[in-house]
Amino acid sequence: MKIDFKEKTALITGATKGIGKAIAEAMFDSNANLILTGTDIKEIEYLNDFNRKKGIKNIEYIQVDFSKEDSIRSFLSVIDKYSQIDICVNNAGINKVANFENTSIDDFNLVNEINLTAPYKILKIIGPKMINNDYGRVVNIASIWSVITRPGRTIYSISKNAINGLTKSIAVEWAKDNVLVNSVSPGFTLTELTKTTNTKEELDNLKNNIPIKRIANPDEIARIVCFLCSDLNTYLTGQNIIIDGGYTSI
Repeated sequence: MKIDFKEKTALITGATKGIGKAIAEAMFDSNANLILTGTDIKEIEYLNDFNRKKGIKNIEYIQVDFSKEDSIRSFLSVIDKYSQIDICVNNAGINKVANFENTSIDDFNLVNEINLTAPYKILKIIGPKMINNDYGRVVNIASIWSVITRPGRTIYSISKNAINGLTKSIAVEWAKDNVLVNSVSPGFTLTELTKTTNTKEELDNLKNNIPIKRIANPDEIARIVCFLCSDLNTYLTGQNIIIDGGYTSI
């Protein structure tokens, strides 16, 4: 069985780096039309110019900062003009590592604005389009810290628990309209950020704590997301798929 996104349009947020970039590359390889977001305007302009020069017409990059009301309002007005968006992957997110007593309401609001409120606002625009077209696939990227936690993860865990709650609720509401909604919760993944914020010794320690004895590659997360977003998935909805090499089962 082969995944084919021909004639499907997918919106992927946070798609210039890490897991989001891997998802975008996998969907591009499977013939999707892509709407991709990133925060760096110079990078967005470069990528759009590069694709134009290469004759690639099925990718559009849009700059948006989900922490800024004006920026997200402008972004939502752009995607509202699309009559058909078949797939939505809410991947953009940030973390704040600090023990609860050292966090502030500003920290809380910032993390939740990007990790939770932005997906809510996006789905308010895209959901009705999917329902009207009697087709849709939504994947919200959560985290293992939505099912377990550790010191310093309070605000992040709150936001990711909440995105799972949003996932389950709209999955139940939209199932009758052939709109399937799931979460994916990656464990430790070898993104650019992971590589630059951990020493080799720290990465080795992480590997030793994972039953499968290695950190995930971004494309391993992307493959599961692609399945959930494809026509191969016809019945799986309202679930949180944990991809962690067995870490949360210890």
